[in-house]
Amino acid sequence: MRLTATALGIFSGVLLGVAPIAGQAITGTVVEAETEAPIQGASVVLLNGAGDRLALRLTNPSGRFSFRLPSAGTYWLQAERIGRASVRSDPIPVDRGVTVVYKLVAPVEAIMLEGVSVSSSRRCEVRPGQGVATATVWEEARKALEATAQTSGRRLYRYTLRRYERELDARGRNVLSEQSRVQRRTLASPLASLDVDNLLENGFVHIDRDGGGASYYAPDADVLLSDAFIDTHCMSLTEGRGEAEDLIGLSFEPTEDRGVPEISGVMWLDRTTGELQWLDYRYEFLDVPDSDRLGGRVRFDGLPDGTWIVREWYIRMPILEAATRPGRRMQIRLVGIREEGSLVVRVTNLDGDLVLDSEAGIIEGVVLDPEDSAPVGGVVVLLDDSIRATTDGDGRFQFADLVEGYYGVRMSNPVLDDLGLLPEPTFFEVRPGEVASVRLVHRSLETVIAEACGSVEPTDTEAILVGFALLASGDPAPGVEIVVRWVEVTGRGGGFAQQGYSRSTTELREDGLFLLCGVPRDRRLDIVSVWNGVESRSERFDIPLSQRVSRKDIVVPVGR
Repeated sequence: MRLTATALGIFSGVLLGVAPIAGQAITGTVVEAETEAPIQGASVVLLNGAGDRLALRLTNPSGRFSFRLPSAGTYWLQAERIGRASVRSDPIPVDRGVTVVYKLVAPVEAIMLEGVSVSSSRRCEVRPGQGVATATVWEEARKALEATAQTSGRRLYRYTLRRYERELDARGRNVLSEQSRVQRRTLASPLASLDVDNLLENGFVHIDRDGGGASYYAPDADVLLSDAFIDTHCMSLTEGRGEAEDLIGLSFEPTEDRGVPEISGVMWLDRTTGELQWLDYRYEFLDVPDSDRLGGRVRFDGLPDGTWIVREWYIRMPILEAATRPGRRMQIRLVGIREEGSLVVRVTNLDGDLVLDSEAGIIEGVVLDPEDSAPVGGVVVLLDDSIRATTDGDGRFQFADLVEGYYGVRMSNPVLDDLGLLPEPTFFEVRPGEVASVRLVHRSLETVIAEACGSVEPTDTEAILVGFALLASGDPAPGVEIVVRWVEVTGRGGGFAQQGYSRSTTELREDGLFLLCGVPRDRRLDIVSVWNGVESRSERFDIPLSQRVSRKDIVVPVGR
C-alpha cells in the first residue's frame, strides 16, 4: 500500500486411482487421520522434484482439491493447516493425459507455540534452520501469509472499506482531527504494496525530490513471502506484552543498511492456535526526526473456508516543520503524525453473497453425506428452530445479520420432527464481525431410526416399525405393550410347516413412541396392544419389500 505525505505539513497418503483426460492432473481429498473426516480450508501445495512450490489450492467443504499439471512427471503434494503439522505425499508419477486421484491423510498433531521458548531464540537469523524455534513460528506465519496472497491473487471478494485520515499529535497518542469515507470496490486485496524488487531497490519510503513530499509503503503478504525480503531480513522471537500479551512475536529487521529506507517489525501469533493476528512495523534508516514513531500495522483474519484477508491496516507518516533562526542552520522537527488507514466493513463474493460483516455475526456451514463426504443439497437447516435455510448444490447454508449471542443449529426433517427424533441443536457463539463455521453430517430417516434400534440391526428382508401408541383422547397409554405377530411357512419332509413369531416392545417413550426392530417385510402381520392386561383386537397389515422403515400409529382401546 502506498501513501503520500507532504514533508512540511509426516507424510501419509493413498493413491486411489487414475483416469485418462485431455491433459494431466492430480485431484483428491484431504482427510483427518483418526476420523477420515474431510478437511475444509487446508492449503494443498503442488511440489516438483526439486521441492519448488508450483501451485497452491484451498480444499472445499468436501476436502477436495485439483491441480492441472503442465506436463507429465513425478510430483508431490503437501497439505498445510495453520496450527497443525503438515503432511507430504509419496512421489506421485503422472503419465501424459492422465488424472491421478490421491487422498492425503493429515495428522491431528497440533503445533504448540505455547511451548516455544523465546529466550532460546533471540539471536536474529536469516532463514532459520529446521528445528529451530524461530523456524517453527515462521512456518505458521508463512501459512497465513500464503493463504492471504492466494486469496488476493484469485480476486475472490468485493470489499466495502472505511477509509480514514487522522491527524495525531507528535507523540501519536491524541487524535486532533479525523475524516472518513466508505468505499465499495472490487479489489484483489484491501492492501496492495509495490513489487518487492522495487521496494528493496528504492526502499519503503520514496522521496519526491521535486515536490518535496514522500510516499510511504506498507508490506503486503507477497512482499513478506518473497525470497528477496527473507534473504535481506533476519528473524528472532520476542515475548508479547500489553495488548500482545499471551501472543508470541516473530521479529524481523534488515541485515544491513543498504542506503534506502527499510522496515523492521513483529508478526504476532496466537500461541494456542498458531494464527497470525497482526503485523507491527516501523521504518528504519529514515532521515526524519523521531522516526521510531512512524510505521504502521496490518491486521489479518482467517475465514472458515481457509481464505485469509487483510482486515485492517494503517500507516503513520510525519508532519514536519522547518524552523530557522538567525545565524543557525534550518532545523526540521516532528510536529504531528498523519495516519491513513482502511478497515474492512463488509465482504461479499463475486456472486454478491455475504462473507463477512463487521457490524453483525454470521453462521455458515455445509451439510455432508456420511458415506463419501459429498455435499448434500436441498437440506433444511434450522437456527433456533425458527429461522430456516436450505443448502445449495454445494451443500452450503448461511445465516447472516445476527446479533451477538448463542444460537442453536440443527437439520430439519419433518418426519423425524414429528416422531420427536431430531438431534439436539449444536450451539455456537456469534460475535459482530466474526463468522462461525458449522459442519453437519446428513442423517437420513432410516439412519436415525436404525441407530435407535441399538444392537438389533435389521437384515435386508426386515424393517423397523415405528409409531405412537395413544389413547383415543390423544394421551399416551402408560405401560402399554405393542406386539407384532406373523407366521413363517417352511418346507419339511415333502410337506409344509408353520412357525409363529412375534416382536414386542419392552418400553415406550413417555409420549407413546414405540420402535419394533427386525419386523419382516412382505409378510402378513398382525399387531395388537396390551394394556392393563387387556389385549386389543388384531389389526392386519404388511410392510412393502421396498420400505426399510414403516410407520403405524395405534389407538389403544380402554376396554375389550
